[in-house]
Amino acid sequence: MPVTMTKQQLLTQVYTVLKKKIPASGEPETPHPILEEVLYAILREGVTNADADAAFLKIKTGFVDLNEMRVSSVQEVADAIAGLGLADAGNKAERIVKFLQEHFERTYSFVLDELEKKGLKQASKQLARYKDHGVSDFVVAWVMQRSLEGHAIPLDDPTIRVLQRLGAIDTEIDDLEATRASLEHYIPKSTGIDFTDRIIQLATTTCLPENPHCAECPLLSICPTGHERIKVSKAVKSKPK
Repeated sequence: MPVTMTKQQLLTQVYTVLKKKIPASGEPETPHPILEEVLYAILREGVTNADADAAFLKIKTGFVDLNEMRVSSVQEVADAIAGLGLADAGNKAERIVKFLQEHFERTYSFVLDELEKKGLKQASKQLARYKDHGVSDFVVAWVMQRSLEGHAIPLDDPTIRVLQRLGAIDTEIDDLEATRASLEHYIPKSTGIDFTDRIIQLATTTCLPENPHCAECPLLSICPTGHERIKVSKAVKSKPK
């Protein structure tokens, strides 16, 4: 059975193993402007960096500019990113169009670089105003982490799934922001980006929603869910036919 650890010890061990066993995804060659980082984060939610990179390149090259993307139909944007391994391309396309339209109606522009001049708390609040227009808590945290150098741990469904199975967060989440704040207390800012990038790779290759590959998981020794699944599997196999 996994050794009982505090959450601090558990998350430290998780990152140590991820760093050894899961390859780093690498950073983009040039940072995105903040508004484009919002679009990238919408694409990135629930998928790997590689899938998000491919989709972002498609929408950047498939439309003349952000205004053309804004006035395009949701289906046109969805068609641009279809077949690239994205979870729910149609939903992501709808969120992108809604965000661009809302931001344009508010500012008549396609920039958000003014957030760099605000404090992190104020910048977070400003981004959160778009939560009814395509922006999720994951997107806010992602932009805070990647563009504004704040300490934030973006939580999408695959990341939450892994952390719940490990016992690092509760199986039922009533307040996502509070859960994220708790993790940010245990995961240092210096490792936050790398932690986020590596855990999504584990979530999408090994710790799958259905039939996770627990026996091959590098975190098995500290994962109570993995131990229980393997125990049950062995018991089923040992039953007389």
